[in-house]
Amino acid sequence: MQGKPAVLGHNLVPIREQLGWISEGICFDIERNDFWMYEWGPRPTDPVAALEVAQRQLAHAPKLIPVYSHRYLPSEPSESGNPVFSVHQTDIIYYGFDLASYFTHEFEVFSPDWAATEPREIPYWSLFTR
Repeated sequence: MQGKPAVLGHNLVPIREQLGWISEGICFDIERNDFWMYEWGPRPTDPVAALEVAQRQLAHAPKLIPVYSHRYLPSEPSESGNPVFSVHQTDIIYYGFDLASYFTHEFEVFSPDWAATEPREIPYWSLFTR
Protein backbone atom coordinates (compact mmCIF):
# COMPACT_ATOMS: atom_id res chain seq x y z
CA MET A 1 0.00 0.00 0.00
CA GLN A 2 2.81 2.31 -0.86
CA GLY A 3 1.76 5.93 -1.23
CA LYS A 4 -1.35 5.56 0.94
CA PRO A 5 -1.66 6.53 4.59
CA ALA A 6 -0.92 3.62 6.93
CA VAL A 7 -4.19 4.27 8.75
CA LEU A 8 -6.18 3.46 5.61
CA GLY A 9 -4.81 -0.07 5.36
CA HIS A 10 -5.45 -0.72 9.04
CA ASN A 11 -9.07 0.46 8.95
CA LEU A 12 -10.37 -1.28 5.82
CA VAL A 13 -11.25 -4.58 7.45
CA PRO A 14 -13.10 -3.11 10.45
CA ILE A 15 -15.11 -0.80 8.17
CA ARG A 16 -16.08 -3.74 5.97
CA GLU A 17 -17.06 -5.67 9.08
CA GLN A 18 -19.19 -2.75 10.31
CA LEU A 19 -20.97 -2.62 6.95
CA GLY A 20 -21.64 -6.36 7.14
CA TRP A 21 -23.15 -6.08 10.61
CA ILE A 22 -26.18 -4.27 9.19
CA SER A 23 -27.26 -7.03 6.81
CA GLU A 24 -26.23 -9.82 9.19
CA GLY A 25 -28.24 -8.31 12.03
CA ILE A 26 -31.38 -7.85 9.97
CA CYS A 27 -31.12 -11.40 8.59
CA PHE A 28 -30.54 -12.77 12.11
CA ASP A 29 -33.76 -11.20 13.35
CA ILE A 30 -35.67 -12.50 10.33
CA GLU A 31 -34.36 -16.04 10.88
CA ARG A 32 -34.42 -16.23 14.66
CA ASN A 33 -36.84 -13.60 15.92
CA ASP A 34 -39.59 -13.73 13.31
CA PHE A 35 -38.92 -10.11 12.28
CA TRP A 36 -40.69 -8.81 9.18
CA MET A 37 -41.47 -5.31 7.89
CA TYR A 38 -45.04 -4.72 6.71
CA GLU A 39 -43.65 -2.54 3.89
CA TRP A 40 -41.86 -5.57 2.38
CA GLY A 41 -45.17 -7.23 1.57
CA PRO A 42 -46.35 -10.66 2.72
CA ARG A 43 -43.64 -12.75 4.36
CA PRO A 44 -42.71 -15.81 2.29
CA THR A 45 -43.22 -19.07 4.14
CA ASP A 46 -39.85 -20.35 2.92
CA PRO A 47 -37.12 -18.91 5.20
CA VAL A 48 -34.61 -18.64 2.34
CA ALA A 49 -37.12 -16.72 0.21
CA ALA A 50 -37.83 -14.39 3.14
CA LEU A 51 -34.12 -13.59 3.45
CA GLU A 52 -33.92 -12.95 -0.30
CA VAL A 53 -36.80 -10.46 -0.12
CA ALA A 54 -35.14 -8.67 2.79
CA GLN A 55 -31.77 -8.57 0.99
CA ARG A 56 -33.42 -7.06 -2.11
CA GLN A 57 -35.08 -4.41 0.06
CA LEU A 58 -31.80 -3.64 1.79
CA ALA A 59 -29.99 -3.35 -1.56
CA HIS A 60 -32.28 -0.43 -2.49
CA ALA A 61 -31.90 1.36 0.84
CA PRO A 62 -29.54 4.31 1.21
CA LYS A 63 -26.13 3.01 2.24
CA LEU A 64 -25.12 3.61 5.84
CA ILE A 65 -21.69 5.07 6.57
CA PRO A 66 -20.03 3.94 9.82
CA VAL A 67 -19.45 6.82 12.22
CA TYR A 68 -18.53 5.13 15.48
CA SER A 69 -19.21 1.64 16.80
CA HIS A 70 -22.74 0.75 15.61
CA ARG A 71 -23.68 4.33 14.74
CA TYR A 72 -24.26 5.14 11.07
CA LEU A 73 -24.96 8.15 8.89
CA PRO A 74 -27.13 7.58 5.78
CA SER A 75 -25.47 8.39 2.46
CA GLU A 76 -28.68 9.84 1.01
CA PRO A 77 -29.76 12.51 0.61
CA SER A 78 -26.27 13.78 -0.07
CA GLU A 79 -26.60 16.94 1.99
CA SER A 80 -26.04 18.11 5.53
CA GLY A 81 -28.55 17.36 8.25
CA ASN A 82 -28.93 13.59 7.94
CA PRO A 83 -29.65 11.79 11.19
CA VAL A 84 -27.30 9.31 12.84
CA PHE A 85 -28.80 5.88 13.41
CA SER A 86 -27.83 3.40 16.08
CA VAL A 87 -28.12 -0.01 14.41
CA HIS A 88 -28.10 -3.27 16.35
CA GLN A 89 -29.85 -5.97 14.34
CA THR A 90 -33.35 -4.53 13.76
CA ASP A 91 -33.18 -2.35 16.86
CA ILE A 92 -32.62 0.84 14.88
CA ILE A 93 -33.12 4.21 16.51
CA TYR A 94 -32.18 7.81 15.92
CA TYR A 95 -29.06 8.48 17.97
CA GLY A 96 -28.73 12.02 16.72
CA PHE A 97 -31.02 14.18 14.62
CA ASP A 98 -27.91 15.32 12.74
CA LEU A 99 -24.18 14.91 13.25
CA ALA A 100 -24.02 17.80 15.73
CA SER A 101 -26.79 16.42 17.95
CA TYR A 102 -25.22 12.96 17.68
CA PHE A 103 -21.91 14.25 19.08
CA THR A 104 -23.83 15.91 21.91
CA HIS A 105 -25.68 12.68 22.69
CA GLU A 106 -22.76 10.28 22.30
CA PHE A 107 -19.90 12.31 23.75
CA GLU A 108 -21.69 14.94 25.86
CA VAL A 109 -20.18 17.87 23.99
CA PHE A 110 -21.67 21.32 23.49
CA SER A 111 -24.59 21.41 21.06
CA PRO A 112 -24.53 24.32 18.62
CA ASP A 113 -27.68 26.42 18.15
CA TRP A 114 -28.05 25.15 14.61
CA ALA A 115 -28.18 21.45 15.57
CA ALA A 116 -31.30 19.69 14.36
CA THR A 117 -34.13 19.26 16.86
CA GLU A 118 -35.98 16.61 14.89
CA PRO A 119 -34.79 13.93 12.46
CA ARG A 120 -35.01 14.06 8.70
CA GLU A 121 -37.00 11.18 7.25
CA ILE A 122 -34.69 8.70 5.49
CA PRO A 123 -36.23 6.16 3.09
CA TYR A 124 -36.16 2.61 4.44
CA TRP A 125 -34.20 3.34 7.63
CA SER A 126 -36.73 5.66 9.27
CA LEU A 127 -39.33 2.86 9.02
CA PHE A 128 -37.42 0.94 11.69
CA THR A 129 -37.77 3.82 14.16
CA ARG A 130 -41.57 3.68 14.25
